[in-house]
Amino acid sequence: MEILFCVYAFIFGLCFGSFLNVVVLRGFSGESIVLPPSKCPHCKHKLAWYDNIPVLSFLILLGKCRYCKQKISIQYPIVELATGLLFLGLFYKFGLSLNFVFCAIAACLFVVMAVCDIKEKVIFEIHAYLLALLGLIYNFFNIPAETLAKVHFSLFGQMITINQSFIYSVLGLIAGVIIMEGLARIPKFFIGKRAFGEGDSYIAGALGAFFGLPNLIVILILSVLFQSLIVLPMYFYKLFKAKDFKLLSALILLFAMVILFKIGDYAGVFESTGFYFFSVVLLVLIGLYCCKRIFCSVKTENNPTYLPFGPALLLAAVVVMFV
Repeated sequence: MEILFCVYAFIFGLCFGSFLNVVVLRGFSGESIVLPPSKCPHCKHKLAWYDNIPVLSFLILLGKCRYCKQKISIQYPIVELATGLLFLGLFYKFGLSLNFVFCAIAACLFVVMAVCDIKEKVIFEIHAYLLALLGLIYNFFNIPAETLAKVHFSLFGQMITINQSFIYSVLGLIAGVIIMEGLARIPKFFIGKRAFGEGDSYIAGALGAFFGLPNLIVILILSVLFQSLIVLPMYFYKLFKAKDFKLLSALILLFAMVILFKIGDYAGVFESTGFYFFSVVLLVLIGLYCCKRIFCSVKTENNPTYLPFGPALLLAAVVVMFV
């Protein structure tokens, strides 16, 4: 029976994934997500029910519209399959419970925001607002039950008790927006423009509301790691192709020194305070030089290695959700 319910959860997720594709597509077109019925984005022909079977229809039609033979975007089966796997994993972890319901809705919003950001580098504020509201409700009633601690305070002579998880949720909402806005505005002092769009601040605030302040910090750290794994190789290749060997050499030296610093710290070679201080100062100076060179390059040219940061945030959130 457990296996059967997991299959049901997967199929249910596939169907929701099909609906999420409609939400994304019509979010950009401005159409209602209910009417008109599904149609081919190329020839506008109304699709039959058998053309809308998640993943299966794409495979049967060999990725082409039945009517105009134009290619169907690979986005559709990927979103459907990803949502199905998310529902399956959440059901396996939480079973049929309120935890599953709230996390499944949150996962749907994750998918929609990630696809919008990847597709058009746009975040619809309403999706972040819905996730933030969902998170506040989720934690107000302490549905995750990660802690049973409560906060007591007096208001107008009345004793009020609130779940600690809700306090963390509110703090996470505020911290997410402040941290991301702060990071986005720092480059304004050097290059006169934001490091990334306001959409990432909305996402971070919403994730803070859903996961709480402690988990938000973990999500931010993981997202930087995920983004770096993708962007750094692209950026290094760009520098090599542009023959900017000064910055490339400085970055390689910086990473090499960070690794050596950690190895030396682990091996106990920094017994001398003076040597430790000298190493830290040298590391900071090289880092500042790299930052200056990067800011100058961004100011004078468009960055072809730019990738939206929202998907990395949302991927990190999924990892935290399952851990």
